[in-house]
Amino acid sequence: MNISRIRSKYACLVAEPATNSSRESQGKLVGVVDVTVQRDTPVLQHLQGAKEYPYISGLAVSKSFRRRKIASVLLKACDMLAILWGYEYLVLRAYEEDLGAETLYSKAGYHVVSGDPPWLSSWIGRKRRVLLIKRSNI
Repeated sequence: MNISRIRSKYACLVAEPATNSSRESQGKLVGVVDVTVQRDTPVLQHLQGAKEYPYISGLAVSKSFRRRKIASVLLKACDMLAILWGYEYLVLRAYEEDLGAETLYSKAGYHVVSGDPPWLSSWIGRKRRVLLIKRSNI
């Protein structure tokens, strides 16, 4: 892989409390997500015609702000960023048995295209991850 050919695009998107929130929540982050352009051949085989793609990782929302659609808004911001950057697909990974993440990503338009090989999770003893993709609305 020739790293110098990747467009080296990266963004860290943050969510802050609304301006009418309580005084103690002002100036604090309530959510965050990273978006990095990647070029991983096993992933690209699922993305017809793509040479690279935005990869979403590190999605997190503060416990006191969960269940308020903040993660959904951050994912929508990732969609808009992918369109702005000119990409057709978005990619992320999640743990297979995380039902909350499954529901969130499904509602956001992502679908599972593959998973970690069974030997990787059972042999090494880590949770199995699935690869999810979404086609942006270019």
